[in-house]
Amino acid sequence: MLIDHLFLGGIYFMLPIYVMWIIVLFFTIKFIVNYYSENRNLKKLAKQNSLILFIGSFAFLIGILGQVLGLYQALVCIQTAGDISPALIAGGLSVSLIAPMYGFILFIISGIIWYIFRSLIKR
Repeated sequence: MLIDHLFLGGIYFMLPIYVMWIIVLFFTIKFIVNYYSENRNLKKLAKQNSLILFIGSFAFLIGILGQVLGLYQALVCIQTAGDISPALIAGGLSVSLIAPMYGFILFIISGIIWYIFRSLIKR
């Protein structure tokens, strides 16, 4: 399913979103390791925490950009073709929502992680 969505949602937008998933996971693990180490640096932890939220929001913006560009290209094709069936348009709309959906899910998860880690830093 993940591989299918990678190509179906547009590799130029889905691949960076997948990479951002890995980066958020990496910084989450790095935060946890640094938080429970003996030399805890709160400034470094706060910077890592901010980076997690930034990457999640950036993934959502890349997904929205992918959807806008895809819809623009679809509308140009519809204009040149003339009469298009509603089922074809609905299928195209569902495909255009793949990249923003993955970006939005990452944004929600990174926001939750950011909130939890922020409360850990403030202790």
